[in-house]
Order: sequence, then C-alpha cells, then structure tokens
Amino acid sequence: MANWLNTFFANFDYAIIEFFHNIVASAPKIFVPICQILDSIGDMPLLLLGWLGLLFFFIKKDKKCGMMMIGSIMIGAIITSLVIKKIVYRPRPYMSDIEMYKTWWQLAGAELESETSFPSGHTTAAMAGILGYFLWSDKKWPKCLVFLYPLIMGISRICLVVHYPSDILGGLIVGTLSSYLCLLVVNLLYKLFNKYPDFVLFRYFLTGSFKKQITE
Repeated sequence: MANWLNTFFANFDYAIIEFFHNIVASAPKIFVPICQILDSIGDMPLLLLGWLGLLFFFIKKDKKCGMMMIGSIMIGAIITSLVIKKIVYRPRPYMSDIEMYKTWWQLAGAELESETSFPSGHTTAAMAGILGYFLWSDKKWPKCLVFLYPLIMGISRICLVVHYPSDILGGLIVGTLSSYLCLLVVNLLYKLFNKYPDFVLFRYFLTGSFKKQITE
C-alpha cells in the first residue's frame, strides 16, 4: 500500500512539497517558527480542539457540542493510529529514497517523528474536531471555515517535510468520516437519553444539571 501511494502520488507530492519548501526557504526565520508552533499545538493531548470541546462540554447546557468535538477526534485517532497507519505503514518523506526531502526536512529543523506517515494524525484530528463542531452548530457559518484550520495544520506539516500532501488529503478524508460517524453515535445516545430522562446521568447530558427539573 505504501509503495502504491508513493508511486501514484509521486509527482503530486513532490510538486507541493517543493512549492512550500520554496516559501519556507524564502524567509525561514519567519515561517519555520510558525510551523513549529502549529506542530506543538497539534501535539497537545486531543489537540487544541479537544480541550475546547471539554470546555464546551462542562460550561454549556447542550452537551452535544463537546461530545461531537471530543468524540470525533477520538474516533479519528483510533482509525488513524490503530488501524490505517499500521496497515499502510508509509515512512515519512525524509525517510524516503528522495534525498531532497531529507535536505528540506533538515532545513526546516523538524524533529524525528514516528515512522508511519499516512494519514496525517494532526490533520485528521483538526478536521474531525472542527467539523464535529460545525455539524452540531446551527449558526450560519461560512462553509470555507470548516476547512481553514485543518488546511493550515496540514500545510505546516508539509512545510516541515514530516508528511506528504497525500497524507494530508488522507487526514482530511478520515477526519470527515470520523465526524459523521460520531454524529450518528451521538444521535443514537440522545435517543436513549430522551427515553430515560429521569436517570441522573442522562439528565445531565440533556439539561446540564444533575438536579431534577421542577415543573408546576
């Protein structure tokens, strides 16, 4: 599978990595720190969006928001790290036979990462978390915002030469599927919660309070 990806996406991956390398090389003192900061955000447990989901879960009466964000990220992490990465086992760009990738990676000053590259876990988590929020929210957000943060995260990974662009594309797809799978699970859970609203834990998910609502 890894060999097929490297062959099928060879020209696509090389052209995009080279494009972003040239941007980074034009002002490395500016672009490299930015990419490294984004990389650090992606390394945080459950990613930054996961912490935001936890915050939403505990401060909002509607718990679906936090559940969608956290659940989507966790499902994406399981699919990515425990299934696809182990099956595909694609080495990082700087580990490939293309010496230029290693040179560009050294210029970017990126650290060594786990051997497997496809799909991008950072991009999967970013896409899953942000789409999880947008699937829950009834606000009329511009559709392009769904992809803005995951794309920025993905581009930073390409600039550091720790992922192929096709890894980023794979992460966007897995993150999207994870969010819709989470939506299905959350909707099924809420059917159960609504069926037994007096159960104290279910009441918390429905109302944001363990106390029974008093109606006159």
